[in-house]
Amino acid sequence: MRPMNGEPENFRKLSGSPPLPPRCVALTFDDGPGPQSADLARLLRQEKVPAMFFVLGENVPLHRGALDVIVDCGHGIALHGDEHKPFSSAAIAKQQLKRCRAKVRDYLGKAIWFRPPYGCGDFAVKGYCGPVGWDADGQDWEITFRQGQNVAGCVNMIVSRLQAINGGIVLLHDYVPASEMRQKNLSDSDLDLRVIEITSSLIARLRGEGFSFVGLDASVGST
Repeated sequence: MRPMNGEPENFRKLSGSPPLPPRCVALTFDDGPGPQSADLARLLRQEKVPAMFFVLGENVPLHRGALDVIVDCGHGIALHGDEHKPFSSAAIAKQQLKRCRAKVRDYLGKAIWFRPPYGCGDFAVKGYCGPVGWDADGQDWEITFRQGQNVAGCVNMIVSRLQAINGGIVLLHDYVPASEMRQKNLSDSDLDLRVIEITSSLIARLRGEGFSFVGLDASVGST
């Protein structure tokens, strides 16, 4: 989601971000699972594009079934914390990851990646891979909350950034935190969830620009 200071950022480098080969892109999705996560996972499988889903523990009870589909489609489950709060200390990071991990234990691989909410809290945590930042985003949360961004603008922002740096990790969102929904008194009908459309368009654009898609561990997926 948006940085804590309210100012959009197109990238956030964190110390645990894995390097990718040149001209390669890794797709990552934060804040799920959500109502479109399962269909998104199927689209990615159809396109032969690997992805990593950084899930929130607070959202798992709402859409737990999507986790089965994500894993069945060959994608990874990673941790975004139990609640969507910044990791203000290493101790809080460890606590948040432990609570989230307990809710998705059966879906995790041997390497357990994590990304702190807002990208805030560059703390390494023993037993986990990360923290993972991102090299490009398109402010897709502005679309979700109907605040001005559009699909074309989102995709253009990401592609332009990746062209400038020769590839990298992309941040997108497949849902929003349940706590934020409650605070704003919103339901799913108030949201404009366009992650499938954004992802489909982004894959086509990046392939057209000659980029390849890889998993977060930089194992090549498809061109």
